[in-house]
Amino acid sequence: MKNSYFAKISKTLNILCVEDDETILDSYVSLFSPLFQKVYFAKNGKEGLECFKNEKIDIILTDNMMPICNGLEMSKAIREIDASVPIILVTALESIETLREAIELQISSFLKKPFTSTELFRTFHLVSKSVIADRCMMKEQEEQILYSQYQENLTFEKEQTIVKNDLQESKKLLHLSCDVFYQPKDILSGDSYVIKKINAENYLIFLVDGMGKGISASVSAMLSSAFVNYHIDMLTKEDKAFSLPQLLIDLQEFIGPNLLEYEVISASFLYFDKTKMQMEYAIFSMPPVLYMFDSSQVLKLKSNNTPFTSYSKNFQIDTLDIKPLQKMLIYSDGLNENSVDGSQELYMQYLQKDFRTSKNIQEFQSKLEAVCTSQDDDTTYIYIGLQGDF
Repeated sequence: MKNSYFAKISKTLNILCVEDDETILDSYVSLFSPLFQKVYFAKNGKEGLECFKNEKIDIILTDNMMPICNGLEMSKAIREIDASVPIILVTALESIETLREAIELQISSFLKKPFTSTELFRTFHLVSKSVIADRCMMKEQEEQILYSQYQENLTFEKEQTIVKNDLQESKKLLHLSCDVFYQPKDILSGDSYVIKKINAENYLIFLVDGMGKGISASVSAMLSSAFVNYHIDMLTKEDKAFSLPQLLIDLQEFIGPNLLEYEVISASFLYFDKTKMQMEYAIFSMPPVLYMFDSSQVLKLKSNNTPFTSYSKNFQIDTLDIKPLQKMLIYSDGLNENSVDGSQELYMQYLQKDFRTSKNIQEFQSKLEAVCTSQDDDTTYIYIGLQGDF
């Protein structure tokens, strides 16, 4: 074999030769053994099919006219297993029907009897190059998938770093417990949240939902959370008092120039002041915060602001007396807009009842999963409630 390139690539391949003529089979042994990594032989289509099933075969060379099972019959069975393995059919092409069937089976190439060694090597040269090209493409795709998975893992780790929950260990907020359910639908989450300790008595809960999907929404949500963390950390470092109005002003100055022209951000800010037993809140086009003062009625804190945009300026902040507070649910729209199994309903039709009748976040989650087994969007909710039975 004079072609060194062909010799190099063929040495990485396994070939299956199917031929009932002992003389031709012996010639294949002498021709192919030095060229291919491994050479397999079969005397009819039935043996060839069994060999293909049991071994790793890269190229098949088969005669058509054989007893028991001919080349086309074997090729048809192989195509049901592997639609792409190259098959070279040795045939006299005695009929148009044989040619038509071979084309339908996507036979890679034909060798017409009688053929020369030059014709044989030329055919294998072309087929082997296509196999190597497919392998290179598969390797490149695998590397791209691995790289994509690596980047997704880094992205998720970064998101988890930005998300902060100062109550993760104690789960104590005022006289209540505080639990979080945070489950992005995709790696690039449009939801983010911060539960930040202001001092020994007071906490800020911030929940943000970047409108839209993909990178833009995720970056905006994460930037907002990162800024809230930074803002409070700097106040603590400089021993300055926290002010919700000032946080909103500073966040707007920071995030506004980074938003696209038509991009909006929905968010909820809830500042719990234990000294005054009141909660300041500013809700920017988020679902209403649900809360209860007793066991009978679910109350709502509706949005008191339009969403954050690049041109937002004025903010409204309201207060809520939290001395009688027994339960509260802060959530993104991924929760209430989730599809209910087997119907056209959304979970918002079940939300208030499930919240009212749940004693803790585990029971609430069970009620949710009973009617919504799939997740349509990023889902985040913060459940605040009594430690014991309600």
